[in-house]
Amino acid sequence: MSKKRIVVPVDFTTASEQAVKQAIIISRTTDSSILLFHCMEQRSPEKRITDLKLVEENLEKLSAHIESEGIQCSHIIADGSIFDQIPAIANRSDNYMMIIGTHGIQGIKQKMMGADILKIVRKIYIPCLIVQEECITNYSNPVVFPVGGHLNFKKLAESTADYALKTGAEIHIFSINRKGDPISETIRQNTAQAKEIFTNKSVKFKHHSEDAYVISVGYAKQTLKYANLIGAGLLSIMSVNSDEHYYFAQSDKETMVNNEYNIPVFCVSGIEAE
Repeated sequence: MSKKRIVVPVDFTTASEQAVKQAIIISRTTDSSILLFHCMEQRSPEKRITDLKLVEENLEKLSAHIESEGIQCSHIIADGSIFDQIPAIANRSDNYMMIIGTHGIQGIKQKMMGADILKIVRKIYIPCLIVQEECITNYSNPVVFPVGGHLNFKKLAESTADYALKTGAEIHIFSINRKGDPISETIRQNTAQAKEIFTNKSVKFKHHSEDAYVISVGYAKQTLKYANLIGAGLLSIMSVNSDEHYYFAQSDKETMVNNEYNIPVFCVSGIEAE
């Protein structure tokens, strides 16, 4: 296929069904094709033959459904660990986004829970969209964009701006002021840089800053309250932890990915393609 693709790992659960639904919506908006991918983890030779036939049948049905929506779709199967195979497939040059479903904190499939999905997306060069089993579909509008202290934060700002342009979304730059915890120079610079990027790309945005009122070590809970208040359709974060708030960053990211409001999470690792 000549046009850019959205890659969607599927395990035929409700979470991956949601990922496919989101991929169809975004494909229509961006005129993209879809690549479905299933990873066959270690099995006995006999069981692999049986499972492979069932997987192929399910992928054929799912591909046919997507094609019936007027969207080009292909599918592949690979053997190995999801932690190796998903990044390997996603990082192919003809993909520009990955959409993956998470089973959240109550997930049946342990490896597809939020913490493990973060391990996967941190190995991926392209933007990733993480969706929950009961994720909302507000066409990604508006986008809540919490400012972080990452040294490569520019990549998130650029990717979020490009995504907002494709979907027509407004971005809400979000920051929290805490007494005794002054805003660092890095965060100030990242905020200014994000505003400049959004302005130059003609993306509609606003900056909302508020004092801390939620008693919590991190910032995720208050950020999510704001996102729910405005009816956010998307959260945009770095998938990697910043050095600035490293002691609670991992917990905050898991809270965002598994958020109780089922808001999809757009994330970027910041690593460059090899």
